[in-house]
Amino acid sequence: MRYDDLIWDFDGTLFDTYPPMCRALRLAMERAGFAFTEEELMPWYTTSRKDVMAYCAQKAQISESEADAVYRGYLAEFGQPPARPFPGIPSFLRRFRQAGGRHFLFTHRSESVHQYLAEAGLTDLFAAVVSSGKTFARKPDPAGNLYLIATYGLTPRRTLAIGDRELDVLAGKRAGTDACLFTPERRESAADYQIDRFDRLYDITELAGS
Repeated sequence: MRYDDLIWDFDGTLFDTYPPMCRALRLAMERAGFAFTEEELMPWYTTSRKDVMAYCAQKAQISESEADAVYRGYLAEFGQPPARPFPGIPSFLRRFRQAGGRHFLFTHRSESVHQYLAEAGLTDLFAAVVSSGKTFARKPDPAGNLYLIATYGLTPRRTLAIGDRELDVLAGKRAGTDACLFTPERRESAADYQIDRFDRLYDITELAGS
């Protein structure tokens, strides 16, 4: 295979979480008396959580911390919104693992990432999962990727970072790895590869012929 190890992002990459998160945020803000649509929230969510909270705060004329508290309160009451892996993810994860590769996950999401992985039966496919329980500078800072490389003996030139945002790409490149951007439409990026569906990873990793 071309790569021994893959470093994955979670939201919008492994799992299709943005639509349910947008729905939960809309409902949370609605209960607090602020009207939003999921369509207007989605572009901000796909940039970063901080950006979507800043947008909500500005439109609702409240502070970002107040907007975040509204959303956190809703999640505390109703739980994390249900979400599933993107099509093709479980089968690719298993094939790559069976071929001798390793999967790693670095995300700024809370410990809820473990719940999602367990519910989808994917926990055992990851050599390590690093969530917000450990303190690292946020992407595009490469600190989290560098931690995985140093701790688990990854070879940067044999490692591919995969994410749906440019900050995921830059975090990988700054750690010395190759990077793959998952995006519905091709755009300007520092990524070595751009894909719109995950079966393309078979060719990129040279797993198809393994």
